[in-house]
Amino acid sequence: MILDIIYSKKSQKFLNKNSHLIKTDDVDKLIILAIKKIKRIEDTNIDLKDLKPNRNNFYRIRKGDIRIIFYLDDNGKILVANVNKIGFRGDVYK
Repeated sequence: MILDIIYSKKSQKFLNKNSHLIKTDDVDKLIILAIKKIKRIEDTNIDLKDLKPNRNNFYRIRKGDIRIIFYLDDNGKILVANVNKIGFRGDVYK
């Protein structure tokens, strides 16, 4: 299984502005843990929820006051995680 993590411009901008709170490496590690939990490879201790309704393959990771919204595209051997938004809990869902 090959994993590719793609960040949107908004996500990258948030990470650049708030690098003292969360770094790209931290987000990568959280997404890898989330994928292990989604695919039932490993039972990890991560706050992960799927977004409902009508949001197939969209997930939310909670890390303190920061939320990471990503889309998981599983097309065979390559697994792509598109990070749509990263933000504070009150702003990320708008």
